[in-house]
Amino acid sequence: MIVKETIAVIDIGSSAIRLLIAQGGESSDWDLLDSAEQPLALGRDVFRKGSIDRRAMNRAVEILKGFQELMVPYNIDRIVAIGTSALEESENREMFIDRVMLQTGIEIRVIDSVEANQLTWLAVREPLNKALTGFKRYNSLIIEAGAGSTDLMILKKGKITGSHTLPIGTLRYLQKLDQNFGGNIDNVREFFRNQVSRTVKTISHELRLSKISKFVAFGSDARLMADLLGHPVTKEIAVISRDAFRDFMKEIESLSPEEMITRLNLPLNEAELFYPAMLVFDTFVESTRADEILVPSANIRQGLLINYAAGRNTLREIFRTQVLAGSRSLAKRFQSDMKHAEFVMKQAVLLYDSLNTELGLMGYNRMFLEAAAILHDIGGFIGVTSHHKHSQYIVHNSDIIGLSASDKEIVGHIVRYHRRAKPQSSHSLYMSLNRNDRIVVQKLSALLRVADALDRSHTQQIVISDLKIKNDRLIIQTSYPGDLSLEELSLEEKGDLFENLFGLKTVLRFDNSTT
Repeated sequence: MIVKETIAVIDIGSSAIRLLIAQGGESSDWDLLDSAEQPLALGRDVFRKGSIDRRAMNRAVEILKGFQELMVPYNIDRIVAIGTSALEESENREMFIDRVMLQTGIEIRVIDSVEANQLTWLAVREPLNKALTGFKRYNSLIIEAGAGSTDLMILKKGKITGSHTLPIGTLRYLQKLDQNFGGNIDNVREFFRNQVSRTVKTISHELRLSKISKFVAFGSDARLMADLLGHPVTKEIAVISRDAFRDFMKEIESLSPEEMITRLNLPLNEAELFYPAMLVFDTFVESTRADEILVPSANIRQGLLINYAAGRNTLREIFRTQVLAGSRSLAKRFQSDMKHAEFVMKQAVLLYDSLNTELGLMGYNRMFLEAAAILHDIGGFIGVTSHHKHSQYIVHNSDIIGLSASDKEIVGHIVRYHRRAKPQSSHSLYMSLNRNDRIVVQKLSALLRVADALDRSHTQQIVISDLKIKNDRLIIQTSYPGDLSLEELSLEEKGDLFENLFGLKTVLRFDNSTT
């Protein structure tokens, strides 16, 4: 008999705190038991002055205590709570998290936009594939117009090739209305329309929006739009025609939030944010070839349920294809030598797979090595000198779908140590990693250094044909009959970390058995 867990998922967003209670255990088999939502515009404080004020903190605690009372009859086994853009940007987020923990016992984990997009994808991928035969054949855009930002995911034939966060948020729009335009709604709408249009125009070519044929709108405003205009395709997906949406935009163009409350029967907190969200969707729709808008009923909290059931390590494997696609896209953007990068990756993976017993690493660490190998030279775009440090900086400040912020730190450090310097206790960023992550960085950096040394000439000629461990040496055999001196010298310089970690000196030898 399968024992089911009852889980409460809490999402602390920029404009509201939301609760979902579910029972289950399999990623696709959750019974939704209850839900609740309370408006709280944390983003008003954060986006204006950088921190959350005392009254908002107190209100957040009150809401969470109310949610706890709602949970009592369900005998909750676990509470999973996340904070998104408002908490991520807040200067006093640690104070907020501590206050909540002390007064409610709820531990909040702040996630970045990349992880939020990942949770979104987990929530919508199965409903979209079920609703649309051949969805994977199309180029698609998944977009959420949030209170603090607009999040985009670009899919090419069902695979995520890009994840972007734009500083366009519905709550930020309201602040412009309050601060800069004295409440003049026509002026602020014109300002916001121009801001969104400029942003979309700037990124349209890079994201190839004109090639997008499937448009997926996600989030609470999108679901509200679907309730007003859409018709169901399945229980989990609604569809709105492009023409119907265009007519609707003309209808609401001149409506104030107060008029939307009356005409559309919206609560005040939703009416205020509804028009700017629709304007974001409208601007992006007009930049694509999509003839309809698809709206999933799923939300990020359901993505969290799938995330919890699958486990972080399983998800790393699920997103491996996206991680590598994103890494390759980033490497090409910074004009890396892709033949060298791909060759080094294959050699590094061969070392990893062959030495797995000696490495003592978990399977998902292979993905970190693959990504780091692809990205190890991207810093050369900034400058050849210290390019390993530049590479780490680029990785740290880039969005790679499938890698959380902590994952990027690991990959960035592997990239950092692929060259000369080894990890040292005097390196503060390295020492800020936890002990297990530091061990992973050392071992994978050692493999990357060896693989990179074997292509010192960037000619992809020194292909590993066999590996042997003999007399405290790792003998790397190759069938290449030419001059090996450059790679031998490079291996002598860069193999020291491998030798220190595993007690094996790396030696390159010509394998004459293949001739």
